[in-house]
Amino acid sequence: MKIVFLGTSAFGLPTITAIHQHADHQLVGIVTGPDKPQGRGRKPAPTPIGQWADDHHVTAVWKPPTLRDPELVRDLTALNADVFVVVAFRILPEALYSIPRYAFNLHASLLPAYRGAAPIQRAIMAGETQTGVTTFLLQKRVDTGAILAQRAVDIPPEATSGDLARELSAVGAEVAIETLDRLASGHVQPMAQDDSRASPAPKLTPADRVLDFAHDAPSVVNRVRGLAPKPAAIAMFGDRLVKMLQLREIGPLAGSHQPGEVVQADPKSGLRIAIGQSAVAVEQLQPEGKRVQTGSEFVRGYRVTTDDRFERVPDERTG
Repeated sequence: MKIVFLGTSAFGLPTITAIHQHADHQLVGIVTGPDKPQGRGRKPAPTPIGQWADDHHVTAVWKPPTLRDPELVRDLTALNADVFVVVAFRILPEALYSIPRYAFNLHASLLPAYRGAAPIQRAIMAGETQTGVTTFLLQKRVDTGAILAQRAVDIPPEATSGDLARELSAVGAEVAIETLDRLASGHVQPMAQDDSRASPAPKLTPADRVLDFAHDAPSVVNRVRGLAPKPAAIAMFGDRLVKMLQLREIGPLAGSHQPGEVVQADPKSGLRIAIGQSAVAVEQLQPEGKRVQTGSEFVRGYRVTTDDRFERVPDERTG
């Protein structure tokens, strides 16, 4: 089958690689985002998918600033592709997804659960123990098209969104190839989604990053997992903003403590704080402008004591 791949992020790399290596499928074009300034020199750099195209000497590449360009529609129509495969990309207008016989998206959830831009992060933040990947046909309403294939994946108790994204991207490549093979053979029966079981996974906002230590420990720990390593949950330590990257619930608090209060500050055994009614170990964190540190390193470097406290980030610093 002749395939056009549309995507930007590293999540799609296993899928485009699998398509490229598959003997029965031909990658005839790539659509990705424009090059953007990066690094200290602010030199334009390609997206991960754009870089893949450069590395594999693919010349049929489009990097349109808008997907509503009539010239883009003409160019992609001329490729006579059988399938458009969309992975971690922008919302396609009907003028594009109606070009081939099939256009499907690889989504990082078991649809109809977690429809939206942040399914991996939202699933972990909600404390889910299982998620998965879904391929589905594109239609006007985002993430609502008929399901072509799914595969479930367990979420390990300490997995971050970064960990889970790596696993789902690999599993997703297998499911995408399975979907293409079924479409090629005609052995596929699209299944309509049950909208009554749908749940949202909206794009992350700055407010989502703010930790509230008065909440229960599991919800705070899961929020940190879901936002790690990027964009990362945040808190204040004195006047310094700190990214919280890994927390671990220890058990019930002994005595009465204020939310975020330091209950242990030991240069060797580490840092523990009060969250809800629990003591929680701070395993990894990153002070603003500094490198990632362990709790013990943070205690030594900032001379933390049990008189100190982590607090909620004020609204004016959440941008």
